[in-house]
Amino acid sequence: MSPETFAAADPATLVHAIETWRPAPPGKVARTPRVAIVHDWLVTYAGAERVLEQIIDCFPDADLFSVVDFVEDRTFLRGKRATTSFIQNLPFARTRYRTYLPLMPLAIEQLDLSGYDLVISSSHAVAKGVLTGPDQVHVSYVHSPIRYAWDLQHQYLAQSNLTHGLRSIFARLVLHYIRNWDIRTANSVDHFISNSQFIARRIKKVYQRDAQVISPPVDVDAFSLQEHKDDFYLTASRMVPYKKVELIVEAFSRMPEKKLVVIGDGPQMDVVRAKATGNVQVLGYQPFAVLHEHMRRAKAFVFAAEEDFGIAPLEAQACGTPVIAFGKGGALETVRDLSQPRPTGLFFPEQTASSIVTAVHEFEQQASRFSARDCRSNAERFSNAHFRERFVAYVERVLPGASAHIVNGAEQGGLEEDEAGTDVPLAAAGTGLKVLALDQSGVLGGAELSLLEIARHMKESIDVLLFDDGPFRIALEEAGVNVDVLDAPALHGISKQSGRPKLRTLKGVMSLVRETARRARHVDVIYANTQRAMVIGALAGAIARRPVVWHLRDIVSDEHFGRFQRKAIKWCGKLGLDRVIANSGASARAFADLVRSPRTPVEVVFNGISEAPFRLLDHISPASLRERLKLPAEAFVVGSFSRLAHWKGQHVLLEAALRDPQLHVVLVGAPLFGEHAYEARLRMFARTHGIEGRVHFLGFRDDVAACMRAMDAIVHTSIAPEPFGRVIVEGMLAKRPVIAARAGGVIEILDDGVNGLLCEPGNVKALADAIGRLKHDTILRERLVENGYEIARRRFGTSTYVDGVKRILAQAAERVTR
Repeated sequence: MSPETFAAADPATLVHAIETWRPAPPGKVARTPRVAIVHDWLVTYAGAERVLEQIIDCFPDADLFSVVDFVEDRTFLRGKRATTSFIQNLPFARTRYRTYLPLMPLAIEQLDLSGYDLVISSSHAVAKGVLTGPDQVHVSYVHSPIRYAWDLQHQYLAQSNLTHGLRSIFARLVLHYIRNWDIRTANSVDHFISNSQFIARRIKKVYQRDAQVISPPVDVDAFSLQEHKDDFYLTASRMVPYKKVELIVEAFSRMPEKKLVVIGDGPQMDVVRAKATGNVQVLGYQPFAVLHEHMRRAKAFVFAAEEDFGIAPLEAQACGTPVIAFGKGGALETVRDLSQPRPTGLFFPEQTASSIVTAVHEFEQQASRFSARDCRSNAERFSNAHFRERFVAYVERVLPGASAHIVNGAEQGGLEEDEAGTDVPLAAAGTGLKVLALDQSGVLGGAELSLLEIARHMKESIDVLLFDDGPFRIALEEAGVNVDVLDAPALHGISKQSGRPKLRTLKGVMSLVRETARRARHVDVIYANTQRAMVIGALAGAIARRPVVWHLRDIVSDEHFGRFQRKAIKWCGKLGLDRVIANSGASARAFADLVRSPRTPVEVVFNGISEAPFRLLDHISPASLRERLKLPAEAFVVGSFSRLAHWKGQHVLLEAALRDPQLHVVLVGAPLFGEHAYEARLRMFARTHGIEGRVHFLGFRDDVAACMRAMDAIVHTSIAPEPFGRVIVEGMLAKRPVIAARAGGVIEILDDGVNGLLCEPGNVKALADAIGRLKHDTILRERLVENGYEIARRRFGTSTYVDGVKRILAQAAERVTR
């Protein structure tokens, strides 16, 4: 009741009002709250403004604030005018507002928001820095912490020609001031929302705050599905350096038989046109109708940028067009790659022309796996309506009653269970042993698959920290494992064979060590899964005073490691490791010979491999699997399952195939670590020797079990000693006879003639003879399959593997708990 109504009411009405009155629940605003929406600057309609448009639709009665407002078409603002800062009236502000960046922190703080209950900032620069009081709730939707002030500072300075001179010094001082201001103002934000997991990690790194991920809205209704595709590829974006359009054009200049259409304009247009060959059509800027028509008709959309989120790949998928994207940043969250059911695209690992070329070839080989309807369905998860629903639900959760007056179809609702708030620290739930696992790679290699198995069984007690992003992070998240990524460019130039690192690399490594040590203080033991991760872990363990266990998955010899790397392993082994888990006796012996330190115990735990994926195929015939993979039904087919690399020896298998004109070879795997030239040599060998029709390149596959079941035999052809040989065990679980090279950990898995056949590494004749024996001796094949299956289940089961690793980690952790 208002005071006036109360005074005029009769006694009976007053009694009823008193009897039925209830106080507002704790934390609830008793009246409809006043809402303010703050945006950095209003000068155009781009990605951030699309988010703003939907936030306004969620809160149509909100007042709008911005540093400047020069927008002419106000449709997306629903006609609202923003309250602006003093910069609005400064000279040349309409066209050169960015030059006033040093004044923007002061300007945003002058906006008076004291009369509002809820403040929503849409920020990629300064909007989150508005001043709010203790009784106000500030929710900040962060498109990114100020990129050019943080990790992209050096790139920004270089592109702006500000690397030397007084202007450079002034720019660096301004950016330093903005960084300090940016961190300080983060404390006034009550709740952070990020547009992707990638930006959530950046927020965590910069502000030390957790963020709820709510993906930006995509107007999927503006794009229509087309299932029939024409024979051309498409890329479309603003032509600025980080979009890497020139790399895409360079890649297609190497593939003259494939057509590329380029849409967009910008500062790099001349560079792009200069690289374009006859098969590349550069259309420049085009209206939406032309862009839409090309997106609908293209066979694939190529995207080479590392974006915070990336709207264009989703717009392409809304048209039913699959995406070939760089496997970093937001694309990992919007494109479903071949490792997932119903894929909508695939990733390439490096921003290089050769990596794009390889990805295009792989796409064409896997084209039958992509469905236009699957692409459309994936894009619909990011619709405008879905964004509004999730955004309103989150705001209602942090300020109950805030959404009482909401219109335009934004309904209250709970967040999906797997996307609930991330305000709880990593591994907050559960008690007992706490483990910080480290891995240098975002790629799903053999070491990563083995760690994934451990993490699945220890998800209540393990946090995984990766030094690179990629499909491995996605797989861990889908398994329910706590995972975070530290972008580590310092490690990108280091390999097993590289020489002494440069000073800049060492500085980057020490930064990585400090961040890892900070996280390690909250756990009992550091568990390093790879060699570079081990060096970081050993140094971090010394700082944090935590034991370090290295899971050694390599044979530490001069065949696999350079001189500097062996020295690093030696001294870390002597001084920085508490225990070493080796995946085979061969790995353990090589480490012991190198380190010669009695203080570092080494214990062998064979990798554990789940039988479940193979058991699911028991009632599916190999013939139907071959039909699915487009392999010949009657031929004798042998398969190699490994990344394409020279030391893995796929060339030996192709040479052996020359000796049997009926033999078919299947290569499952892709070049992962800059080994694209080797794949090109394999393809050239097959063409040159006329066996191209008998060699099937299947690329990376997520259905390895099905591919193995489609083979007559599995071959493992490494020409250097293999630390373990995961593929061999998988082949035995697939109930297929296995041939492998007699070296390293392989001889601890196979007994020649009992559960597999062994031949000398790199010996083409021996390999061809072994394949011939299997091809013509049915009884031998049956005996090897029967024995191999039983041995694989007994010696290499998952429970034995996980229990062994858990036991060693617990023993190492006892040093902390004593």
